Amino acid sequence: MSKIEYNSESREWYIASALILVIILICYLVIIKYVFTDISELFPELSKAIKLSFFILSLSGIFVGVQGYRFRKGKGFLIHKDGEGILFDLEKLFLEADLPVKETFCLGTGSMGLWRPIGRLSLSEGEIEIKEIWFYMYFYRTQIALRGKLPQKMVDEFISNLD
Repeated sequence: MSKIEYNSESREWYIASALILVIILICYLVIIKYVFTDISELFPELSKAIKLSFFILSLSGIFVGVQGYRFRKGKGFLIHKDGEGILFDLEKLFLEADLPVKETFCLGTGSMGLWRPIGRLSLSEGEIEIKEIWFYMYFYRTQIALRGKLPQKMVDEFISNLD
């Protein structure tokens, strides 16, 4: 049985937030250096609109960071497996162990194209949420987030057998 290294669930959210903000900052600096020198004197309203649009874009990065802060108490880890298969196998494992489990779909979450919500398994005192993290159109990894009190030994054994 391999040792599973759990991280804070919010780690990937913070990385995505920082990535969004850095890309926006780089684009803004390029526009300031090459465009604003000529146009800001001729079209001051246009330059104000461009600055406002970059401010509004940066709010999306801040939103992702705030979402990560909300999940700071949860544990999570990343693996290179299909999320739907993991969700099905975990639900099957809990049902075989006679633990009451309910699958909930993750609808209405604002992912901004960074992840695909797979599902959530709710137990009596905790939950497991599974989502696939994507970069643009490319699958990166599946994040398994553990929240609350769960049968940790059963989850650890299941995850260690995935590799």
